[in-house]
Amino acid sequence: MGIPDEDKLGYICRQDMNAIETSVSNIRSAIKAVNNLIGCETWVGSAADKWGNDFQGRMGALSKLFDSYPAEENRLVTAAQKKQAAMDSKRTGGA
Repeated sequence: MGIPDEDKLGYICRQDMNAIETSVSNIRSAIKAVNNLIGCETWVGSAADKWGNDFQGRMGALSKLFDSYPAEENRLVTAAQKKQAAMDSKRTGGA
């Protein structure tokens, strides 16, 4: 018993989104590990401050992007389901 035709694209899209979510989680863990390594005893001075500020800015932008993921996921799954419904309707002659 497979996936019903009417949900194939939605199912595939959700699988892709789950893979992305796993990757995002891994990246967030890596960022946290780097943040845990940055401290007063690690590297000091103006170069360290400049690098740290740049790093925090980039990670803030990345975090903002990751935070937009759930809404985008919902939009993409809904679009896949609509596309599947249109294809199903075409295949069955609109019935």
